[in-house]
Amino acid sequence: MPRWASRITLEVVRVRVERVQEITEADVIAEGVGAYTLARGVLSDAPPDPRWKFIEIWNSINVKRGYGWDTNPWVWVVEFRKMPTTNGKRINE
Repeated sequence: MPRWASRITLEVVRVRVERVQEITEADVIAEGVGAYTLARGVLSDAPPDPRWKFIEIWNSINVKRGYGWDTNPWVWVVEFRKMPTTNGKRINE
């Protein structure tokens, strides 16, 4: 895609490998996983640690492929930051 057509530019700032079970609560939140929710708010009996929801999502995607949470597979961790833009152009262009 040409840069002018891109609405967001990401810069990779760090790449590492780790076992999936090493994910921290902060990493889970950065992945976009929050607390268990209902249409009217947060469940009162939900586990306080959002990793439980991450595990549920992980298994729903990966168990059938042989990479469930219990197998503790190696995963790529890619950290990035959004590059600032002004009028559709990156500031440092």
